Amino acid sequence: MVLKAVTIALAIASIGVLALPLDAQTPRAGGPAQGAGAAGAPGGGGAQGRQGGQGGEAGRGRGAAAPAPPVRRLPDGKPNLQGVYMADPGGANYGLERRTPADPMTPRTRGVVVDPPDGILPLQPWARQEVVNRERPERGYDDPTAHCFVAGVPRSMYVPSPMQILQPPGYVVILHERMSWRIIPLDRKHDLPDHVRLWQGDSVGHWEGDTLVVESKNFNGRTWLNEVGDMTSHALTVVERFTPVNARRIDYRATLTDPVVYTRPFTIAFPLNLQDDELLEVACLEDDQDLKHLKDVKDEFEKSQKK
Repeated sequence: MVLKAVTIALAIASIGVLALPLDAQTPRAGGPAQGAGAAGAPGGGGAQGRQGGQGGEAGRGRGAAAPAPPVRRLPDGKPNLQGVYMADPGGANYGLERRTPADPMTPRTRGVVVDPPDGILPLQPWARQEVVNRERPERGYDDPTAHCFVAGVPRSMYVPSPMQILQPPGYVVILHERMSWRIIPLDRKHDLPDHVRLWQGDSVGHWEGDTLVVESKNFNGRTWLNEVGDMTSHALTVVERFTPVNARRIDYRATLTDPVVYTRPFTIAFPLNLQDDELLEVACLEDDQDLKHLKDVKDEFEKSQKK
């Protein structure tokens, strides 16, 4: 059944995939608009700038925005989440907490942590020290995404590139433009054995009213949550909630529980905005100089430590 779902999903996704215009790309470095908007505001900061926002026409001399169409429905009455979406995570790929870095090369972030209410990650002391260490320039080489490994969950949802959601019977499939995908069964009754560990984890979904709830576990503990090194371990469990607000927006929330790294669970939240686009064909290392540069920085640091 999984192979069938993959075949269906990739076949659908491959129909008419067109390249986006070059000026619509969101650079890995983040760009100046990161973190500019308010949490939950369509057309705010972060990657939503790719389309100039889907947040209506107010402020453009056209009066108030027309109300968004209601939630789309499938024939069985469940919400139709299908389409290409761009997250508006306020620069979460550069830090889940609100940050205003002194380094102009590091984008500021809006902060997407909604629980605890103070917006601070409840890291254990040793983990906070490790995150601080990961921010050092020589540690950039250690981010697995620099080596083209998949971003993991929930990071795949807020790297600055779009995703496409498909709903073949019995599944929800998420195709990420950054070369990864998730196949989420809705009716699976068994879990993977504990010794099977995956970059994206093992995900199973179900509906709670109009909200798609996805629980993921069996992670390998090697992913970073963003480029500044917010971290998790193999003990991570993620519960995501996809709640459609209208035909063009999904409210996304993810609760992360990891007793190895954190003192308590925490929750992040941001909107996913429907785009009138299709996915771009992407190759991770094609004309990419990042990895060599990061390796040079790490080698120079290690060399300096031997003097």
